[in-house]
Amino acid sequence: MNLPAGHHLQNKKYQLLQVVGRGGFGITYKGILFTEVKGPLGAIKTEVPISIKEYFFKDYCYRAPDGFNVQVHSETGRFLFRKFKEKLIKEARILSEVHHPHIVNVLDVFEENNTAYIAMEYIAGYSLKNILEKEGVLPEAKALKYLHQTGKALQFVHEKNILHLDIKPSNILIDKNDNARLIDFGVSKRYDTEDRETSTTMLTLSKGFASIEQYDNEGTQLFSPCPDIYSLGATLYNLLTGRIPTESILRATRPFPAPSVLNPDITAGTETVILKAMQINPTDRFQTIKEMLTALPIPPPEDKPENNFQESDLSEETEEDTLFLTGKNNLQKTPDTANRKKKSRKGVFLIFLICIFAAVGAVILLVGENNGSVAASPEVPPVVIPPEEETTTKEGEEENTRSVQPMTNQTETNRQEPQQTAVKPTAGEGMRIELMPVSQPTIEEIEAEYTALIASGKEKMEAGDYTGADEDFSKAITLKATNEAKQLLISNASKAEEKRIADKIALYEEKTNFGKYKIVRRKSTGKYGAIDSKGEEHIPCKYVYVGIAGENRAFQREDNVFDIYNANGILIRSDVTY
Repeated sequence: MNLPAGHHLQNKKYQLLQVVGRGGFGITYKGILFTEVKGPLGAIKTEVPISIKEYFFKDYCYRAPDGFNVQVHSETGRFLFRKFKEKLIKEARILSEVHHPHIVNVLDVFEENNTAYIAMEYIAGYSLKNILEKEGVLPEAKALKYLHQTGKALQFVHEKNILHLDIKPSNILIDKNDNARLIDFGVSKRYDTEDRETSTTMLTLSKGFASIEQYDNEGTQLFSPCPDIYSLGATLYNLLTGRIPTESILRATRPFPAPSVLNPDITAGTETVILKAMQINPTDRFQTIKEMLTALPIPPPEDKPENNFQESDLSEETEEDTLFLTGKNNLQKTPDTANRKKKSRKGVFLIFLICIFAAVGAVILLVGENNGSVAASPEVPPVVIPPEEETTTKEGEEENTRSVQPMTNQTETNRQEPQQTAVKPTAGEGMRIELMPVSQPTIEEIEAEYTALIASGKEKMEAGDYTGADEDFSKAITLKATNEAKQLLISNASKAEEKRIADKIALYEEKTNFGKYKIVRRKSTGKYGAIDSKGEEHIPCKYVYVGIAGENRAFQREDNVFDIYNANGILIRSDVTY
């Protein structure tokens, strides 16, 4: 589906050399820019290595067989193709105005072959995701270095009222000088001087790295660095633990292990920054990148770069689970996600199948000559061979199929049975191997199970069993990844968080408002204090009485002296007597 090596673009201004990356939305080529450099001796023709990103929405597009033009399959495909082409062009325009040592430079954007192209500087290196896969978790000092550099790039774009909105390890390249370079501004948003959104293209979500407000289009209508701060914290979490964090919308009902639980070598200071950056409520996070970088430990200087990677990969990597929003709360999975999972399961299945055949073959060798009994203990457990999934083969490859052959006394019909079988031991002098069919669920059965899980989840959500509802909706999504199931999962997580807060507030008797807090009396102790809207105590409930002290409040202690707090919940005087 890619253009051939040696292909020219823009009247031979550019030449393509090789493909360096493919993703769901584009193909990235290494290429050459033919240009002239003017000097004292006149203009000298030169060749500059570059990267060229071609917009190619692979699940809806194809290359015309008689040429190089990109064609679209359907009306729906044409709509999506057009919207995401706008996204690519917007990325180029934003990047063309953003020049920073830790951001990839865009050289040109143009349309040709019925699609769009971005010409960028060529960066020899690998993404942090590639490095994480090749080397494992990063040393803390190295991870902090890359995070500081990426943070400075983000601080720069935030000052221009731009949010990146897709910070993750695969969008941070490490160049030949071992420095981080931020890429892929395709889902970024620009805001005007009043912090209002001025771009409305589709919003892509990288699961595990996206903040909870990104799951709702209205959550990013006003400019705030908080979504990028959450993603930057999640990126550091991933680099130091090797694990993609629990999705923000699921953390109300699913465990979120602290970084030090997964990697005891993480220092306390770094962990504190990660956890604050990844708070669910945006107001509980750092409010600026500068504030986050100030709190983050500064890595020691390195003697020399340790990055030995050579090749560049500026593609939209497809290994991560990604969603895109086409409207308010309209979640869809990128079309290639299911295919990746099928290929992955196929590989695991083939390995498992080979092991099973080896085990069954060993049993066959022990079959007796007279009655086919096995000279092994009758306690040998049955071996189950699961049915092979429907899979797709790569272009040009032949699909490798296998079948289970009968052991003894099987008819020709049995020998042609598909491999959806199980090995069953029978009692006797030894053990006889028989083949029994294993049924697969039909489409109707899958539909019925999905419907039952959705209904059960709704009932549990209405009854306040949010953990049970989360399990049902998650199972339903594994059967059918519908928008309905995803929306219910999000709604359930939101209700669970509301219930958690309501339960905390119910522990108190509310008395009166005090600034942004409420003065309360804790029911279990009868003591007074003040809580915020989430039920968190900001003035501890340890006082026996509350009085007015001008604009402040006087909280009486057990020893009959008072502590004076202002409306911000700050203790301003202590040991006051009246």
